[in-house]
Amino acid sequence: MRAPGFFMTVVIFLSLVLSVFHLPEDWPSWLAFWRPQWMVLALILWVQRVPQYRGALFQLLFTKNAADDGTTTRRVLVCVWLLGLYVDTLMGEPFGLNGAIFATVTFYLLRFHDRLQLQTLFQQMVMIFMMIFLTEILRAFALNTVTNQPWDLQPLTLAASSMLLWPIFNWLAQRFIGPSRRT
Repeated sequence: MRAPGFFMTVVIFLSLVLSVFHLPEDWPSWLAFWRPQWMVLALILWVQRVPQYRGALFQLLFTKNAADDGTTTRRVLVCVWLLGLYVDTLMGEPFGLNGAIFATVTFYLLRFHDRLQLQTLFQQMVMIFMMIFLTEILRAFALNTVTNQPWDLQPLTLAASSMLLWPIFNWLAQRFIGPSRRT
């Protein structure tokens, strides 16, 4: 039995919780560098699986008709931007930073949706590595500019850990939503 609505709700909720979750004090500090970008992975899964999911929220946001002049993309980007503003509030980061990052990733995924559906799992992993690496460089630049946070290797390790976690996300999506349709 497929339960895409429940699955996507659980993935987004768990991603929000795991994004805020901090490791215990007695754990090695280097483990924090390998923490995946849960929300970006959930966002990628959400946007890539839109054609397969037909829940009420997705139908409201993503239904296209003959008179659609790009309003669907704008509605999706506004929804994702608002989710990013909520994540900014949770994480205590500069207001709008995650909204801009999420909207950029979503725009790329929506723009190249047909091409991305044809990629193999390895190609998707490389794409996710590059997207998360670039978004983390942008985040590190913004945090360095606004809060004087020092530069480190965290963008590289976050991208690598997220890339390695993608096959699990993909397998769970295939199990609960169904296989991805290739055009």
